Amino acid sequence: MPPSLFRSLPAVAAVLIIGCATTLPTFTESFRREVQADGLDTCILRVGTSMEFRSLRELDPSTEEGPMKKDPHRYVKLSLTDTGRAVAGGIGWITVDFGRGILLTFNARGNDSIYTTRGWGTVTIEGERYDIMVGVLSGSDVTLRYDPRR
Repeated sequence: MPPSLFRSLPAVAAVLIIGCATTLPTFTESFRREVQADGLDTCILRVGTSMEFRSLRELDPSTEEGPMKKDPHRYVKLSLTDTGRAVAGGIGWITVDFGRGILLTFNARGNDSIYTTRGWGTVTIEGERYDIMVGVLSGSDVTLRYDPRR
């Protein structure tokens, strides 16, 4: 083996380990049927993409102008590490409570039965309307993932 390959192996191994650790299995209809007997509330659920929610209403209207003007909106973030629990469900859908008033409904897609929610639009959090913001994935569906360690 060339010496340059040995120098790059630790970096490659680190990328592989980190990449594997952050990818959780996708929640599908077949997995749902598997855990139905134990109860869906035993599953630890997570979003497949970080999400941010921006309040539609300006909370602190300001007359300041310029680059240092304070943003008058409230933001709520949902990261890949935030966990949720199923609180309701029916044929082809499940509602997950991620805490802090964040309830998201995921629907099974027809072609592959993967549970997803919209990565755009608005959602109500604790009685207030918020825009869904997912950055570069805006307009894409957000997949539901589960922690296999339950």
